Amino acid sequence: MGIKTRIYNDFFRPSKEGEYEAILKAACDNGYEVHTMLSFEQVIEGGRIEGKKYLILRRDIDTADFKILRKMLELEKKYGVRATYYFRWNTVNVQLMKEISEAGGEASYHFEEIATYCYKHRIRSKEVMLKRIEEIRDFFISQYAKFKEKTGQPCLTIASHGDYINTRFKFQNKELIDNRVRKTTGILREAYDEPHMNALTCRIADQVEMEEFTSKAVEAIKRGEPVLELLTHPRQWNSPVWVNLKEEIGRVARGMWMRI
Repeated sequence: MGIKTRIYNDFFRPSKEGEYEAILKAACDNGYEVHTMLSFEQVIEGGRIEGKKYLILRRDIDTADFKILRKMLELEKKYGVRATYYFRWNTVNVQLMKEISEAGGEASYHFEEIATYCYKHRIRSKEVMLKRIEEIRDFFISQYAKFKEKTGQPCLTIASHGDYINTRFKFQNKELIDNRVRKTTGILREAYDEPHMNALTCRIADQVEMEEFTSKAVEAIKRGEPVLELLTHPRQWNSPVWVNLKEEIGRVARGMWMRI
């Protein structure tokens, strides 16, 4: 991404809630059954019904732009649909999570314990990180319990967050969620688990598709994609200057800390 594009996206991009409404309207007009990540587990368990069309709405809250999130939540209420919102520790909003749950949606954990642990202990190699992987899993288990206690949410499904550390080490946070972790925590599904991903016939993410996301989502809906998942992030739908500036400063500072 060029510097001009990044500056525009972070600070000048207009709010796009109108595009989100167009997606929801298209889904309702075309007979889609809309699911959270958790409610879709029942579809996976029971098996798809022939001729039925499913839409899973997933939102990763990487940045604390609660203004656009509330607009999107209100649109979901307007169209009688629900979505999953995954919050990081630094974007937790207990009241908003309660509102999401009360509206029939799912508010849960967007976890990043590998990166958090490595920053804290200044681990700069994959080899050292792997030697401590069970300790990091224990760290995740304790953080997950604290997250549930703080938010009051069941957090039965979770989603890993990608970070500079994960890219550098080529090791994703989802690798933490092994059988021991699942048994200890009672987690039902990590968003990238094979049973979930294999159930999808189409998946569109706004961070990948960028400006073409809305048109591609509507096209997929109109062609009747049987099992469609749409992954969105608040940063792609609005550009609050101070929220994005804080995130950029933190990103640069973390990178410098690991390089010094």
